Amino acid sequence: MELEKIISYFKQLSAIPRQSGDEKAASDFLVKFAKDLGLWVKQDEHYNVLVKKPGTKGREDETPVMIQGHIDMVYVVGEGVSHIYEDGIRVMDDGEFLRADGTSLGADNGIAVSYAMMLMAEKELSHPPLEFIFTTCEEVGLLGASNLDVADLEGKMVMNLDTEVEGSFCSGCAGGMRSAVKVPVERKMETGNFEKFEVALKGLKGGHSGMEIHLERGNAIQLAGRVFMALKDYDVKVGTIEAPGKSNAISSNAKMEIYIREERVNEMLECLRQLEKMFQNELAASDYVEVQVENLGKVSSCEVFTEEMLGRLRGVLTSMPQGVMNMSMSVQGLVQTSINTGSMEEKDGAIVLESALRSSVESEKYFIRDKVQMIADIFGAECQWSGVYPGWQFKEESPLRDRAVEKYKELFGIEPKVEAIHAGLECGYWAAKIQDADILSMGPTMFDVHSPREKVSKQSIENVWELIKAILKKDV
Repeated sequence: MELEKIISYFKQLSAIPRQSGDEKAASDFLVKFAKDLGLWVKQDEHYNVLVKKPGTKGREDETPVMIQGHIDMVYVVGEGVSHIYEDGIRVMDDGEFLRADGTSLGADNGIAVSYAMMLMAEKELSHPPLEFIFTTCEEVGLLGASNLDVADLEGKMVMNLDTEVEGSFCSGCAGGMRSAVKVPVERKMETGNFEKFEVALKGLKGGHSGMEIHLERGNAIQLAGRVFMALKDYDVKVGTIEAPGKSNAISSNAKMEIYIREERVNEMLECLRQLEKMFQNELAASDYVEVQVENLGKVSSCEVFTEEMLGRLRGVLTSMPQGVMNMSMSVQGLVQTSINTGSMEEKDGAIVLESALRSSVESEKYFIRDKVQMIADIFGAECQWSGVYPGWQFKEESPLRDRAVEKYKELFGIEPKVEAIHAGLECGYWAAKIQDADILSMGPTMFDVHSPREKVSKQSIENVWELIKAILKKDV
């Protein structure tokens, strides 16, 4: 019954469009929900929402516990899927998992919001005073958390519900920043006997650039740069190139329109066939890619990138660092530093490549930043930096973590895993803004987050709910 209530809250939230930067409607929904329950609520100019709920009888004077999740989601539509963003996300329930209908699901972090709504409405559960934090623009640089004023909050224990594997308790995370490398577009007209083609890279898995970067999946933007390198020997002209996406999602598809003189078509097609075989061989253990080629007909003139501009773009694409840069020698299996270019689009007269840089070591983060800046400078591109956020250092002592471990073992008979992760979490801001904060991040098991294949386990949603209640309940 409680699980169905949580899912009901998730469906209500999912019906409201809430991609990063468009959270007002969802934020207003939470404000109304809290006010209808008679709770103290505050919404700031960034649409962050704070809610306070008194402790239950006999627990009114205890120190508040903070429950935190973010409102926004990464909105991704599957290839070939027609979906109207304003219609919200349609949640599908197959009995075992919740999924979306052709889009990303937004369980990251909508399930956290749904847990919080359940706690706000719950009347039977024994709990200390609760302080709820709902933040915005988490997926584009933790901007809501960065701007949030915590002066109204009194709690010291923070339960962040943004981890994606049940039984894995996160006690540290990477810091990061975003980059936008802009290569100015220059075009010219060409005349002659050309054939026009669309070349597309498809079939890649994509995924979360923090949680799945170590899986060595292919990056469509990086592969597009290699296509450019291979085709330069055939005097190929390039009209357009794009790989829409998010900086924190591994790029899964890219396409370009190219022009080539008729006498060189067969050579080019053979080159692309060989590239496909090469890419598939390189990715055989981790991913799959197809190089799809469509002939769009003959043309006698075309508008294309100048050779100078194409050279600069080719240089940026093939020089940009990509994927795992360093592994931690302190925490086994932890990616220490990485960078992911997740989007490439033409905007405002430039080809813009958007990347997410992460590291649990500040000096390495800034070293990779300097490397990207140098690449941009060398190839005549502009580089803008944004969304800098702090990491969260692992603490040896944590009463909240100890209690969570104890209760998880009691409930499920399993020793949970305590770890640090490579993904960015808002916990870094709580560590910086709340003196002596005791922070733990946890959540239900999710798969293929930030992709149209995203799903979340219903059993895991229920298990984590039971754990939250056990942590909050006072021992007799």
